[in-house]
Amino acid sequence: MDGRVRTIGVAVVGICFGAVALSAPAGAGDGGRPFSLVLSGANEFNAAGVPINSHGDADRGSIELTLNPGQEEVCWSVGSLTLTAGEALPQVAHIHAAPAGVAGPVVIDLFGGAAAVPAPTSYPTDTICVHGARAGIIAILQHPSDYYVNLHNAQHPAGVMRGQFGS
Repeated sequence: MDGRVRTIGVAVVGICFGAVALSAPAGAGDGGRPFSLVLSGANEFNAAGVPINSHGDADRGSIELTLNPGQEEVCWSVGSLTLTAGEALPQVAHIHAAPAGVAGPVVIDLFGGAAAVPAPTSYPTDTICVHGARAGIIAILQHPSDYYVNLHNAQHPAGVMRGQFGS
């Protein structure tokens, strides 16, 4: 799926010789492993393990992901977000490699920045699928607690909220 991005939508119904056929784009409903992560500003740390969001759990939300190494894709949808008054919506999201309590490098771009998908303009979002290298997705599935998702906004460029896989 290199470089292509899909929004998962409503199934299309077709009638052919009196039979009903249902079809939908490949994506989150085509297998893979689902994850539901709770996001919190209290979970944001720098590489030295120092907390970086002074608002803590006042900045919070959720994200649903489905990781599918066979299709080399990660499908995600962000739930409702609560942000400290005056803060901008997240404009970038990634999956990073690092255990809880420390920051780590980006392994998969979800939206904004280097991602093929622009940042959402409102939350909750639709389900979006992005490319992810098979080996990287398998690594996450084998050791989920060594990976996290975080969202970044203008006030917190290093991360406004984070949720750890495997927690």
